[in-house]
Amino acid sequence: MFFKRNSIIFSWLISYMTILLVPILTGVFIYVKSNQTIVDEINRSNNLILLKMQKDMDTLLEDANHLSVEIALNPQVQELLTIREPLKSEQYFTLYKAFESLKVFKSSNRWNDYFVYIKATDTIITPDLSNSSESVFHSLYGAGGEEYGAWIRYMNGYFQGNFVKLGNDLVFIRSIPIGKYGTSQGNIVIFLDQAKFWVDNAEDYLHNGAAVIIDSNNQVLASTRSMASPLPVSYSDLGSKSGVLKVQDGDQELVISYISSGATDWKYMIMMPEHIYWDKLEWIKKVTMVSLLICLFVGGGLTYAFVRRNYSPVRGMLDMFKERKNGDRTGSKNFNEYYYMQHAIHSTLLENKEMGSRLWRQKSVMRSHFIEKLLKGRDNAIPLQQLMDLHEIAFISDEFAVMIINVEDYNVISPSLVRFAVMNVTEELARQTHQGFVMEMDDFIVCLVNFQDRQELAWKQELFEVAGRMLTFMERNYRVPVTIALSHLHTSIAGISKAYYEALEVLEYQSIYGVSGVMDYSDMVMPRAKGEYYYPLEKEQALMNCIKVGDYVTAEAIIDEIFKDNLEQRQLPLKLAKCLFVDLIGTMMKTINGLSGMYDNAFLEELNPLDRLLGSQTVSEMKNQLKLILRSICDSVGQKQVGKRANDVMQSIKDIVAAQYNNVNLSIASIAEQIGLHPAYVSKLYKDVTGASLLDDIGKYRIEQAKQIMKEQDMNMEAVALRVGYANVRTFRRIFTKYEGVTPGKYSEMIE
Repeated sequence: MFFKRNSIIFSWLISYMTILLVPILTGVFIYVKSNQTIVDEINRSNNLILLKMQKDMDTLLEDANHLSVEIALNPQVQELLTIREPLKSEQYFTLYKAFESLKVFKSSNRWNDYFVYIKATDTIITPDLSNSSESVFHSLYGAGGEEYGAWIRYMNGYFQGNFVKLGNDLVFIRSIPIGKYGTSQGNIVIFLDQAKFWVDNAEDYLHNGAAVIIDSNNQVLASTRSMASPLPVSYSDLGSKSGVLKVQDGDQELVISYISSGATDWKYMIMMPEHIYWDKLEWIKKVTMVSLLICLFVGGGLTYAFVRRNYSPVRGMLDMFKERKNGDRTGSKNFNEYYYMQHAIHSTLLENKEMGSRLWRQKSVMRSHFIEKLLKGRDNAIPLQQLMDLHEIAFISDEFAVMIINVEDYNVISPSLVRFAVMNVTEELARQTHQGFVMEMDDFIVCLVNFQDRQELAWKQELFEVAGRMLTFMERNYRVPVTIALSHLHTSIAGISKAYYEALEVLEYQSIYGVSGVMDYSDMVMPRAKGEYYYPLEKEQALMNCIKVGDYVTAEAIIDEIFKDNLEQRQLPLKLAKCLFVDLIGTMMKTINGLSGMYDNAFLEELNPLDRLLGSQTVSEMKNQLKLILRSICDSVGQKQVGKRANDVMQSIKDIVAAQYNNVNLSIASIAEQIGLHPAYVSKLYKDVTGASLLDDIGKYRIEQAKQIMKEQDMNMEAVALRVGYANVRTFRRIFTKYEGVTPGKYSEMIE
């Protein structure tokens, strides 16, 4: 195996490793989900314990509150509040009755004990005894006087139903009588049983954690085990009603789940070391790691083995292609093996395709050459049957006809595309019911049709049908004009050349006489003229007269009459028709030469009439060219005559102005009348030629003459004005000032 950067080995390795990642990622996912599941289960267990604790504790606290109210409202307890020392005999009886009445409330097992403290007599009454406060304290705690002092201060305090920590006991205290706020004659003290706080076997559920109850003063009221002070979390950290948070307690992380009491401001908490969670996951973690290692080692080994085994046939094929490519290793260096083999196979297929295409073209050319020789009647040195077998040609009958298709105008479509379409469609149509061979010959598309055995006249109808469908297809899909020439039916291979030349004659006839569409050899009308055309002298003279005056309309009518006499009635052959057209061109050139130097050789060279005429292929084209030449000549003659007439008119105008400027009646109308033209035409012609108004130029001419008179003769202004054609001296003065910028008088002073 060769390990190159672009080798497919790396692609395979990446693919296999990607597949190998699936179980690995699955194991990691299972481990993460298991971790989350165990954490959720522990938290759910803690929440259940907290909910049970909350429910039981809130019920216990409410019961303690109800008990304190019942004791406070007891008549015997109310009577005790009226006793004062020293006690009388009947007051001892009151103490006895109160002692007996307290026994009624001892039926519940939710608290350890309770008593009533009477401040006036410093007496404590329990369901079991009645004695002084100090004696009861010593019986309960056995402590000294200092602790008793703190304890008795609690007993003398005022409480509205508060839970207080007395030593290790959690008690509920309510001052009596109820309703006297701020004053206390005694207190009812109920000792809560802390063993009732917790769920049975809570240690098993707490996973070595601890359940704790704290109040708003951060005082631990109860816990499942002794707690160090202060706690790692304060009351203010437990802001919401319930939740879970993590805190640092020394060198370990604690997870604390908590819930708020519904009866007091207490918080019930379960504190659990975080490693408890991970201890639960340790086994899953080990199993996951072992599974991942197995996947990596076993999967990696199998990946290597499979890659090596799968690469062996690829390497063998690669070596084979390299041998065929003469040791070219470009593909293995620059591309991977698959690309190299794909490139090698593609190149081989292209070579085979190109070779097959060359053979097909060579065979097609040879076959077309053979059919061309049949069409043109050329002899072959090799027997005909051998040549037909060589080119895989087998005629189905001895009946043949030739169809020649001429595309007259390709418009904007590629000629090669049109010819390709014509050849394919023609061959397909011919082979639907017959046998057809299509090729290009002499700028035409020739189809040799070999008919099935048909009735005598059926071949013509079917051949016309093929040609008509071909014509319709080209007009509909390509919009190009097509001319189709058909031959007679010939009944031997030797008649193929006759059929071809017949079709050529039909095509030539269509070209000469401008016949479009489909035409058969039998439809031709042979020309009746044998060697002459009709162009009499009077027609020629009439045509020359029209050209001399530039009358194209009349000249065109004479040409059309000559065409009708010779091309429609006499049906001249193409060569004789060209002679007629050359004769007509000669008439035009003689007329131009006789127009007294109006035209030179440059005009005839630019017009180029003979080359344009002789370059036409059909009578229709020659007629169009002849008329275009005639129009050019008539337009040129007309323009020159118009220009000469304009020059004559301008000269006449100048002569009249120079001779009659002193005539006060000189005007555009008088000038036009003398020339014999309309005044408007004279004015417009003068404006077009000079760019100035005729009246302005008359005025300027008169002023120039006036200036000359003032220089040469001593005359007054009235005489000068009348001398140059102004009857009114004021008009003369205004015109003079307009053109000279000064009055005539000033001008006269200036020249003196």
